[in-house]
Amino acid sequence: MEKAIKATFTFAADESGELIDYLGLRHKGGNPENGGDIPQSASFLFDNSGKVIWSNVAGNYRVRPTPSEVLDAARKYYDR
Repeated sequence: MEKAIKATFTFAADESGELIDYLGLRHKGGNPENGGDIPQSASFLFDNSGKVIWSNVAGNYRVRPTPSEVLDAARKYYDR
């Protein structure tokens, strides 16, 4: 079910896996339940022009940066 929300940022979806492959983030056979491919855990921050200002690519699909880590990275960029 789709739900409309008001957000000041863009959500992105890569249903075809094209971006995942372009970035080299496909974890082949990484799904522990069925052995299928899954995207590797990765987080990115972009500036207003679309330039990547911070990235975090984890070696394990269960690993994610904490909200404070992401906020710290954003602050470092915008507070300079």
